[in-house]
Amino acid sequence: MLRCPVCKSRDIFPVTGGYIGQVYFCKDCKYRGSFVLEVNEPDDTAWEKNKG
Repeated sequence: MLRCPVCKSRDIFPVTGGYIGQVYFCKDCKYRGSFVLEVNEPDDTAWEKNKG
């Protein structure tokens, strides 16, 4: 599961790829970049508990 590195939203999608690599866009905070967080927890409760 991918999450935005700025707002931690799951509303992040790939917008381009190719020679420069994958670029992602977050619909919540408008982040655009190649760095994203990959997490194993599918539910928000585990994420919120460790966010602290």
